[in-house]
Amino acid sequence: MYPEIDAFSDYIRIEKNYSLKTVEEYHRDLWQLSDFLTGTGMPESFTGYYELDCIILNGEPDIKTITISDLRDFFDYCYQRGLKKSTIERKIASIKSFFLYLYRLNIIEANPARRLTFPRRETRLPKFLYLKEYESLVNFPVADIFDARDKAIISLFFSTGCRISELQSASMTDLDIKSARLKVTGKGSSERIVFLTEEACSCMIHYIKLLEEQKLKTNDAIFLNRSGDRISIRGMYAIIIRRGRDAGLSHKLTPHTLRHSFATELLNRGADIRAVQEMLGHSSLSTTQIYTHTTKSRLKKIYNECHPHAQEKKH
Repeated sequence: MYPEIDAFSDYIRIEKNYSLKTVEEYHRDLWQLSDFLTGTGMPESFTGYYELDCIILNGEPDIKTITISDLRDFFDYCYQRGLKKSTIERKIASIKSFFLYLYRLNIIEANPARRLTFPRRETRLPKFLYLKEYESLVNFPVADIFDARDKAIISLFFSTGCRISELQSASMTDLDIKSARLKVTGKGSSERIVFLTEEACSCMIHYIKLLEEQKLKTNDAIFLNRSGDRISIRGMYAIIIRRGRDAGLSHKLTPHTLRHSFATELLNRGADIRAVQEMLGHSSLSTTQIYTHTTKSRLKKIYNECHPHAQEKKH
């Protein structure tokens, strides 16, 4: 089974052009299935609990002997361990894709994953910042170029609603301060134009001025790390978390929180949902529609806080 997992990972990375993150997740899911079938790392409470059909040869599962019963036992094991439905849903997608790949290459005679069904997906509302929270986040003193960089990053996230990969990979040649626009490359290598607020432009102008004063070579990157190289996604993520912690926000802040805040504010102020879809770079309107639930949740919270009769119910 191990060579087949490696070959499948190469296939989805090279031929299907899946993102590195997706390839890693699929690869990990399949190795977890393999460990389950061999009993590797399984807690004692589950030892001997499942009666599997799969045959183990030379320490690894024989791919041709895995049955749908084995796969269902694996997902039962995932449920028993308390994994989220969304995580299990992805594992099902990984395994269905893997066995379909094997079947099409005639490596297996029958596809045991063909009749696997997806669990009902959890409904999770995205977290967002209220304007006062955003203001407390971005209003920190600027003592050096890295403070200016951090403020520009935060302001750009809130101004554009970009994904972290889009801002991290953006280049100076894609930035037009005069027209307050930035060209970014989203999922599937699709390009789109995002817009900068007056605040974001001001932060960017200050940051770029400091870059020029210190004669730092950017090699067309917008944001640099302390070594003078293009900042990594991990580095940008760490900045947002640290600034959120310094601002005393009650919940963990991530770049995606700022993206959610961008969409929520636009919809709260009457923006057309299809326009928001385009600005976010969503290929499907259904992905954008989750923010309409967020706005309703927000309105309910405001109602409970402000309506006198609602307040009476709390006492």
